Amino acid sequence: MNEFNFSELNWLIGQWEGIQGNGIYHEEWTEPDKDKLTGKAYFISKGEISNPEKLTIISREDGIFYIADVSHNTAPVEFKLIDISENVLVFCNPLHDFPQKITYIKKGENDLTAIIEAEKNGKEKKIEFQLKKIQ
Repeated sequence: MNEFNFSELNWLIGQWEGIQGNGIYHEEWTEPDKDKLTGKAYFISKGEISNPEKLTIISREDGIFYIADVSHNTAPVEFKLIDISENVLVFCNPLHDFPQKITYIKKGENDLTAIIEAEKNGKEKKIEFQLKKIQ
């Protein structure tokens, strides 16, 4: 049985964008049913879309999982929800190379920070995305 209530993730639903490097990072989430969010993420640079990801957050018997399906991985990668509060979601997979941790922080109705991070050989790598709700 899940220790978290899936409906607490609903604030993630919508379309989010932010400037990242020399382009725009776009992430969007919909709710096809009560125990599942589906999403996609990609970069837009010079009118071209790159790094597309298919995303799913799903509630199962063994927990709530964020599943990222990206072209450079041979199979989708799962991150287990380990912490949730009114404005923060934290997913982890310590066995993955990068990222090992995905954090979403809601900062008001229309602002979101997404952080991906990992530690390897004692060094931390961290990327932050400052996003605004566009829809």
